[in-house]
Amino acid sequence: MGGPADINGERHPETDNFLPCKFVIDGITYSSAENYFQCAKTTNETDRNMVLNSGSGCSAWAAGQRIRIRSDWESVKVDEMYKGNLAKFQQNEDLRNALLSSANGSIRFTGSTSFWNHWNGLILERIRAELRQNSEGDVRRAVEIHDMMDKYAKQNKK
Repeated sequence: MGGPADINGERHPETDNFLPCKFVIDGITYSSAENYFQCAKTTNETDRNMVLNSGSGCSAWAAGQRIRIRSDWESVKVDEMYKGNLAKFQQNEDLRNALLSSANGSIRFTGSTSFWNHWNGLILERIRAELRQNSEGDVRRAVEIHDMMDKYAKQNKK
């Protein structure tokens, strides 16, 4: 269902979407990237509040399985995961520093579905490259993954 990624053979706990950490998006405080992601699926205030107040990442995931999902979810879910993780790393210096200190290379997830193992790795590679922006390689990698995400969204638009 999730868990930390491996970067060059090392486990990186900061990459776990279920990791408890506070960040704010649009004036709302979330308790993990998973908490934000599950809230982003909702179509009404009641469901959003239930998910928001669910607690841990696992509880947020479970609450998100009991809600009505927005009709455009398939086309926006990768972007929403990016948005939650970007805020997580921008607003938590310790997590950001841990991610940025990781060596270049693939970020590999194995604890979820093949879809999310693939996309979570790419999302975090993009965030790492965007936050670093210290080489042409970082800029190219961020743009490359951005374009892949755009293509996915367009292919899955209803």
